[in-house]
Order: sequence, then C-alpha cells, then structure tokens
Amino acid sequence: MKKETYETGLEGERLAERYLTEHKGMTCLARRARNRGGEIDLVMLDGECVVFVEVKTRKTAGAGEGLQAVDARKQIRLTRAAELWLLSRPHPGEETRFDVVEIGPGGVLHVPNAFQPAGGLFY
Repeated sequence: MKKETYETGLEGERLAERYLTEHKGMTCLARRARNRGGEIDLVMLDGECVVFVEVKTRKTAGAGEGLQAVDARKQIRLTRAAELWLLSRPHPGEETRFDVVEIGPGGVLHVPNAFQPAGGLFY
C-alpha cells in the first residue's frame, strides 16, 4: 500500500472517530483492532451496543462509493475479526452492529447497521 493511501486512511479513521464521538455520542473502545480474523477500523460503544465500524475514505468518489466497497467478502472478514474481538473480552454477549462511515469530499456519511452478519455471536 502506498504511504499516501495509508495516511489518507488514518486521517479518515480519526475524522470518523471524532464524528461518532462528538455527533453520535459514542465512546471509542479500540482503534485498528487486529487479530487473526483481520482488522476492525474502530470499535465503538453506543449505549449498550458494541459497534464495529469500517471506515472508507475517498478523495474523489461520489457519495455511497465507499459503502459499496464493503462487499460480501469484506463483510465476512469483518465478521470474523469482530467475533474474535468479542471472544477476547470477559463478557462477549453484548448487543452488536456493523456500521460503515464514508469520509469524502462531501463530508461524512454514517450508515448504521450497514450489514447483518449471520450466526455466531451476533444478535
């Protein structure tokens, strides 16, 4: 990955975290959480709900293009990483959801419940 792309992604994650904390009242539990299942950009707490957030940063794309990039294959990887993250916690039975935050020229697009994983620890 090119350094510029990496830096753009990091900046997008910082902006997404700030947006979710300041505008949505969430609390950050983890940033760039890595395990053998993959990486989760942000793990946030929204009330009693653990929110796994995929951040897509685009310099020139139109609204919604970042969301489209979270295809079925990416959803499976995120689900595996989230399940392992939950299993590493003392009480993995929290309510969960998967959000996507797109950062682009038009601002921030937050999509709660962007997809629903099947089975596992999710309800």
